[in-house]
Amino acid sequence: MGTLQDQRSAPRHRWGRASRVWWRVLSAFGLTELEEKLYLALAGGHPGTATELAQRFAADSGQVVAALDALTRHGLVRVAGEQAAATSPDLAIDSLLTQRIRELQEARIDLREWLRQQRAAEPADPGVQMVVGVTAILQTFDQFLRGAEEEVLGFERPPYAADFSDNPAELELLDRGVRFRVVYDRRGLERPGASTHIGRFIAAGEQARVATDVPAKLAVADRRMGLLSFPSRDDTVEPWALVVRGATWVEVLVALFTEIWERATPLRLAPATTVLDDADRWTVPTPTDRQILSLLMTGLPDKAVASQLGISLRTVQRRLRQLMDVSGSATRMQLGWFVARNNWL
Repeated sequence: MGTLQDQRSAPRHRWGRASRVWWRVLSAFGLTELEEKLYLALAGGHPGTATELAQRFAADSGQVVAALDALTRHGLVRVAGEQAAATSPDLAIDSLLTQRIRELQEARIDLREWLRQQRAAEPADPGVQMVVGVTAILQTFDQFLRGAEEEVLGFERPPYAADFSDNPAELELLDRGVRFRVVYDRRGLERPGASTHIGRFIAAGEQARVATDVPAKLAVADRRMGLLSFPSRDDTVEPWALVVRGATWVEVLVALFTEIWERATPLRLAPATTVLDDADRWTVPTPTDRQILSLLMTGLPDKAVASQLGISLRTVQRRLRQLMDVSGSATRMQLGWFVARNNWL
């Protein structure tokens, strides 16, 4: 058995340990340091007025009053007259815990409502939509074009899912004043009737260029929406396309188009009705001359050029010889330089 002094100091020692525990508990509830000190002092059996507590802790009386008000709202302190005393710790902490749980639940409800509103504000379409199958792609492409109001940028390359005559939308839009800039893959110019088909669009106002190995089929309408089409790798997989919306996606597609457009070769093709009539004329450069030069500049061989224009290989070579004589060119390379310098295309 301990001495009387030991027995008297034991409760104080136990309170010291308990106060450290309470300090951690109170800190978890977000009380300020002054609020914690005041509550622990009051709970330790030392009630007092705001003035007395301010003197005891060498604190500003206004801060003590504000701290006691906060403790009262939390249910940790009650004030009778001017005397402040701690409420029962177990009841007070239960009340404080219940209050904090209620606040967290309310915050959780508010957060869920905010997230719901954010999702509702977002477009239903996530930005990219897949379209599968030839029929679906052609229908989407037609709707896509008809929605354009100012400009359409495009890549055209084989393989082709439709005949040349299956794109009346572009002619209608060109007639309406919508601008078209299209880069054709050189391989597409080897397709029978390609120059006649493309010539119709150029005659209607399309700006056309030719590049080697155009990466994909592409259309961008008014720089706000894009359609990117991919061929199937074999007969077991259908072709598919992506409809793209959103500034970030479309900016990437426009940047890709611009890069290829700037290094592509201008394509000049007269309407089909003028091809044979102009074939033997000497005027430099005639519509047929421009066609021949334009196709040759894309890299097509003489025979393919003749096939596209519906004239003989001999006629193509004769016209080239005459153009070289008129321009004073000894080689086709010099002729190409003269064509570019004198803006024949």
